[in-house]
Amino acid sequence: MKRTMLPKRLLKLVTMSRRQIWYELRANLWFSSIIYAVLALMFTGLSYWLDFHLQLHTYVPAFYETSYQLTHILVSTLISGILTLNAFTFNSTLVVLTTFSGQFSPRLLLSFVSDKRTQHVIGIFNACFLYVLASFFLITENTQMYVAVPAFTVLAALVTLGTFVYFINHAVKWMQVPNMTNYMKLESKRTILRTLLKDLEPYRTKDPRYSREELPDKDSVVIHSEETGFIQIFDYKRLIKKARQDDVTIKLEKRIGDFVTEGLPLMRLWSDKEKKIKEEKYRKLVHMGPKKTEMQDLEFGVNKLTEVAIKAIGNDDPNTANNAIYQLTDLLISISKVTSFTPYLTDTNNQLRIIIKDESFDYYLYAAFSQISTYAVKDPYLTANLLEAVTILSRSIAPENHQCCWDYAASIAWRYNDSFTYNYNSQRFFSSLKGIAEVTGNEEAYEKLSRQIQEKQASAPSVNTSTS
Repeated sequence: MKRTMLPKRLLKLVTMSRRQIWYELRANLWFSSIIYAVLALMFTGLSYWLDFHLQLHTYVPAFYETSYQLTHILVSTLISGILTLNAFTFNSTLVVLTTFSGQFSPRLLLSFVSDKRTQHVIGIFNACFLYVLASFFLITENTQMYVAVPAFTVLAALVTLGTFVYFINHAVKWMQVPNMTNYMKLESKRTILRTLLKDLEPYRTKDPRYSREELPDKDSVVIHSEETGFIQIFDYKRLIKKARQDDVTIKLEKRIGDFVTEGLPLMRLWSDKEKKIKEEKYRKLVHMGPKKTEMQDLEFGVNKLTEVAIKAIGNDDPNTANNAIYQLTDLLISISKVTSFTPYLTDTNNQLRIIIKDESFDYYLYAAFSQISTYAVKDPYLTANLLEAVTILSRSIAPENHQCCWDYAASIAWRYNDSFTYNYNSQRFFSSLKGIAEVTGNEEAYEKLSRQIQEKQASAPSVNTSTS
């Protein structure tokens, strides 16, 4: 069957790498539920074989035998019990999560659903109910004594009860703010950093055989988008393979997460040969959708924690905002260690094949903290937390990224537009700023900036008095 004859959703899975397919499957509950449903049907088949074909009751003591009437009552009773327990658990959890996601971030729902413990719990609930339901239709009056069906049914009820307790404990722990922000950070690390480490970083180089300056725009073939949506995935591995086959160089006009409308350029291709380029082959290696995903989008993973911090500030919850800021810091450190921030991707012969949109560490630094700093201009506690986070960041990243840390810290400090209520706030403010200056080698700039801030602080009361 040709790929063009496949449904659009299935075609998307066919053209993805295995890690990308695994991410898509884990983003919903169907995958784990189907696996557990298959296991439940296998246990049902095993019960049928033991009781109807092997006649297990003839090999065990009479103590383990159960009559048809008792088995029927047991199974029919546990069906309604397990179903009621499932409905109560899921309904209560969804109510709590909906409220929690509205308070902090709607992306919490997807993060909770993608958690492997949540997936296993829901799969176990469904499997136990499916087994008991299937067993109910298997038992007949023709077989008067049962062993496997009642034993497995009681076991399913006990597993469901234990899973219920575990699920409540898991949901309560997950919804605690420190755990929640930590889970979101770890999820971003797994889905973003591991994917980029294997799909993108092996092809990065800072010294290709030639650079983009040697590629004139007038000689390029422009490939335009045929649909509207967010760019979710660039299949870099297949793009490089295809570019090598056609002996072309690709320049991506958009980055992951950009919104593209129909007709906008996606990429430019250069070729030394007069071979006709099949644009559709390249267009299929760019996956688009109605929303952003964090499969390859570094910024999306950062923005999740940023949104939690902003919502917490709006709800007058400084501790949650502070926790999100420090988790953002750890995520930025991981990004700086994995990504080399070079736009050149080459094949195995170091031949330039793809030029991606320029990116740098300061881009992600500003994406993480710029919106939060907007709310910190009159909050000494939040400003000091931001400066302390940048201090930790500057001490943990490579020296080439130090200057952008100082520039950003200086802009945060200068934009602070209120007096310090307590001396502790002032000491923490200048201590963090000085620490960044010492790490980044900007001691002279710190002395000048601190004097300017102190002068502004000294002049603020007189300005406010005259105004009043």
